[in-house]
Amino acid sequence: MNICPKLLFLAWESPWPTHSGASLRSFGLLRELSKAFTVQLLVLTRQPLSDAQQAELHRHAHSVIRVPLRDQQLQDRGRVLQRCAIRGLPYHSAVLHYSLAHSPEALHTIRYFPGVVFTSLGHWGSLVADRPGPNWILNQCDADVEFWRIYAAQASKASVRLAALINLGLSRALFPKVYRNVGHIVSVCEEDRQLTAALAHNTKIDVIENGVDCSYYAPNREERQGPPRMLFTGTSVARNMRALHYFVREVLPLVLRMLPSAELLVAGSFRPEAQAEFATVPQVRFTGRVDDIRPYFDQSDLFVAPFQETHGSKLKLAEAMAMGMAIVSTPQGIRGMPLINNESVLVAQNPVEFAQLTTRLLLHRSDRQKLGEAARRKALQYLDWPVLGKHLCEIVQLVQKRASLPLHAVGRSYTR
Repeated sequence: MNICPKLLFLAWESPWPTHSGASLRSFGLLRELSKAFTVQLLVLTRQPLSDAQQAELHRHAHSVIRVPLRDQQLQDRGRVLQRCAIRGLPYHSAVLHYSLAHSPEALHTIRYFPGVVFTSLGHWGSLVADRPGPNWILNQCDADVEFWRIYAAQASKASVRLAALINLGLSRALFPKVYRNVGHIVSVCEEDRQLTAALAHNTKIDVIENGVDCSYYAPNREERQGPPRMLFTGTSVARNMRALHYFVREVLPLVLRMLPSAELLVAGSFRPEAQAEFATVPQVRFTGRVDDIRPYFDQSDLFVAPFQETHGSKLKLAEAMAMGMAIVSTPQGIRGMPLINNESVLVAQNPVEFAQLTTRLLLHRSDRQKLGEAARRKALQYLDWPVLGKHLCEIVQLVQKRASLPLHAVGRSYTR
């Protein structure tokens, strides 16, 4: 494979350490790209990069540029909101523009970069909303507009819902312009690809799923003692909290009627106030923030994904698949995942069915093992980063080839 000396990776917050779904995806993309191309990394962060972060990022990038993310001070937030109102930018895009206005050298690097520009999130695309960007690959963690619709629907506070609805309207106006100008779009799942395609009629869109390192996330499970244990992982963002409340209120009581000793382990960084919402349910136990989540998969009997309306796809599902876990999910919980009901996952349509399927698996180890093995095979076939990395590098090479043509030759494709 020819080495490309010029690939600029634009990251929103540091891709490492990987404490969120967005950072896990960004780090996986960065690592795969660095195997084939010489990468220059530009990171927009609130805090300076630590020595450990610098060392890890330099393993995958020839150079690392850090730009301060200016959205912490009250004065900065006020200026960002002014940009939202005056320029019609969604909040995060306004933060990006405001931050780069204070780092003109970084902005110049982005605008005049002579190679391929690859983004970690769609927010970066606002930089080419008013100019051709045939060398840009816009990566999505979620469909950029659909995200705000779901976010507004799930907001518990009226003020948050109003802000989300405003961002929804601004995104609907902005992103069709962005999509017309970029050279390629990478969606996280087929569902998001279709949502984006409705706004980007003439731009090539491919799917690079939420990948997982199946050599790292590999089961090391021994027959365990103790009560039957269900596992849920994540952070205390709204979609996870809604899923947890649904499971604890609607499903768990039904499970406990049949298996009184069963327990739910919640692994991940849930805020103390979020944990307090479940304090009256003794069968729910939180781990707090963990550096390595793999032991909690190995120490649990099955994985639950009780999501209702959601967006993107769940990296926690990819991890559970790679860890060979038996999974019980709602239809939305496996959105974007290559799972087949009754073969590599059990899908429940309502709380009663969810409880029945969960209880059945908790009682039958052989069923859990068969389902988990099938899920891991799916992860190895479709979600392992080396598999996705090959497709990813082909996309970069295609964009590099197209963008190397004279501007008049690609103008019909990228300046419509």
